Amino acid sequence: MSHTELVESGVETPGAGRGRRGLAERGLTTVEYAIGLVAAATAALVLLRVFNDNAFFQALMDWILAIFQNLVGVR
Repeated sequence: MSHTELVESGVETPGAGRGRRGLAERGLTTVEYAIGLVAAATAALVLLRVFNDNAFFQALMDWILAIFQNLVGVR
């Protein structure tokens, strides 16, 4: 059955009645998911880079030790 025959028979088809805009909006959802996946992958790569850097962990450890030393009052 063609789309015209389905419309004439009263059978609802996905996107029926929405026209070109409906089809564009349906595709936009897919693009939004793709952008979200790219953003998540980028964030994961940045975090891997940060956490694989020993200088970051050394600075974090120095900062934590300084906080505890200031709380206890030991120098």
